[in-house]
Amino acid sequence: MDIPCHRATFSNDMMKLYLLHGSGAGHQSDFLTRFKACLEADLNIQIEPITLEYMKDMEHTGTKRPPPRLPKLVEEVAASLDRNEPMILLGKSMGSRIIAELCQTHNVKACIALGFPFYPAKKPEKHRLINLASSENVPYLILQGTRDALGDRVWVSQQQLPSNIDIQWIEGADHDFHVLKRYNKSPDQVMECLSGHIKAFLTGLKLIL
Repeated sequence: MDIPCHRATFSNDMMKLYLLHGSGAGHQSDFLTRFKACLEADLNIQIEPITLEYMKDMEHTGTKRPPPRLPKLVEEVAASLDRNEPMILLGKSMGSRIIAELCQTHNVKACIALGFPFYPAKKPEKHRLINLASSENVPYLILQGTRDALGDRVWVSQQQLPSNIDIQWIEGADHDFHVLKRYNKSPDQVMECLSGHIKAFLTGLKLIL
């Protein structure tokens, strides 16, 4: 989609944007590094990354391990944020489940998911739709690749999602937004596409002008 050429201005000067990583890679990953830089330039605002304690340990030791269970992660992030502060929350994969839960306790104005993990790979019967239900009435944008192994277009289209959920599909993209070559879309173009969808979403909510 075309990216508006004007610089975004947030309607609330106190509004903050927070970004949570996925389960296996933190903010040092190539995807989140590129995404954060693109969106910050597009929205003209600084995005504050949140790194969970288990990920800090992984990055320090170089040893991979699974994250704690989701309730513990939600509790950790909740304790680090001011409940009354107006905020926009972004999450990659697992992070998008966490931000949905925070809608019940914090002053969340909007949520944005970068690849929502609707279910574990090849296990749609163990779906995670309950997390989306937790987002209540907070506007929630999901940017999802049509080839996402954790929630492809066919399966998702068959579900009855809450009315506050808006899904924008990225053609040919997988869970990490790698796009098949036949779509002739460079990594930079993918980032611009994601950023453009986010800007349009926030503009529609009048959170940016």
